Amino acid sequence: MGQFFTDDIDSLLKLGHGDSARLAKIREEFVRTKLVSIDDRKYVEGLLARYSQPVETKQEKPKESRIVPPPPPPRNPPTLLEVKQKPKKEESIPKLEGSKTKLRNVVIAVCATVFAVLVVSFVAMNQDLETGIGTPSVAKALELDSTSYVRGDIISISGKTKEATSIATLSITNPAGTQIWSETVTVKPSGTFATLAIAGGEGWDQPGTYTVSVSYSGNSDTATFSFDPS
Repeated sequence: MGQFFTDDIDSLLKLGHGDSARLAKIREEFVRTKLVSIDDRKYVEGLLARYSQPVETKQEKPKESRIVPPPPPPRNPPTLLEVKQKPKKEESIPKLEGSKTKLRNVVIAVCATVFAVLVVSFVAMNQDLETGIGTPSVAKALELDSTSYVRGDIISISGKTKEATSIATLSITNPAGTQIWSETVTVKPSGTFATLAIAGGEGWDQPGTYTVSVSYSGNSDTATFSFDPS
């Protein structure tokens, strides 16, 4: 079960499924003792089974097209009367040489404008692509999902190590400098790590700035957030 169990609970908390307080308590208890009760395990597995089922798509049956037979021909078709039309006088068509020249100039101007717009759009699109490729996002060494919390909030802590390691130690200290929370997390092969903590409990009675620290292989980083216990 191990890491996969905590990853499943993190996924449920991120998506907002189930009782967040109960899930966080189950996760904290499992990380500390590596044990989980049957009721808690069934509760987590029930949430996973409920929100991980694929949605079946109903295929609509093609509508049957009915072929309507053509109406029967009339029994006594009417006779067609021949009507002699008088020849029309040929009207002289005015010369449109001047109009054709103006129309051609207008068409050329419109085509040139459209071509210029397409060129500008193509250049702008290439610049956007080059900018996006040249500045890839880099994971921070230690990052929080918010800069301030109140009692009962869930603190999401994540980051990336600067060098290869298998574990990292996280801790939180209050404004008085007292450590009020700590946890050892597993670092993935990519160097990333993540966990959750609940804002509240013993040592969380002071408003002010709290500090989150991570240490591994002689390296350390910190991040801060404000907390209001009221």
